[in-house]
Amino acid sequence: MDLYYIDYISVFGGSWMHRLPAKVKMISLAVVILLMLSVQSVHLLSATVSAVLIIAVTARLPMKIVLALMLYPSLFLVVILLSINGLTIIPALALVLRVLTITGAVVVFFLTTSYPAIFSTLSRILPGFIVVALFFSYRSMFVITDSLNNIRTTMHLRGGIDSRHPMATLQRIGMALGHFLVHSIETSDRMADALKVRGFANRIYYLGGKNE
Repeated sequence: MDLYYIDYISVFGGSWMHRLPAKVKMISLAVVILLMLSVQSVHLLSATVSAVLIIAVTARLPMKIVLALMLYPSLFLVVILLSINGLTIIPALALVLRVLTITGAVVVFFLTTSYPAIFSTLSRILPGFIVVALFFSYRSMFVITDSLNNIRTTMHLRGGIDSRHPMATLQRIGMALGHFLVHSIETSDRMADALKVRGFANRIYYLGGKNE
């Protein structure tokens, strides 16, 4: 999944959902999650899933990405369904619809809300150090993605994963993981040094703007 494209959609989208204040969408998301945890009606759950998909369409979100992200929990959902004894069709369908609704609502929220607006809203209700930790965790996702893409390219150029030569494959994987670990630590140190030089004092300030 292209994180840069997802971030681009959330920042530069111009739909009615993108223009809603972040705090309104955050409260709505919390209400949907709490509602889905208590609702048992398959009809109501189906209607809510349909509403989430309609919102995604009217917000002009790329449905391939929306549906792909909504289906990410499918593997865990299958494991849960298989682990419950005596599960009938109706409860199973309700569980599936509940997970799809919550996942879809979260996906729509992040695809229509820029990360500065999200962290600006969180800074009003959470301690500053938690917001900073969340912000840098979000930023690190992009750094890690770039690093993994470079490692994948390097692995491919060096022969990739070859089942005919398991020892050589394990050696390449070990070297790749070692490089990834060293690169992550080095990148983290460089980021910390750059922030200190710029006067960072364990607090992020948001100047306002889109989706505030």
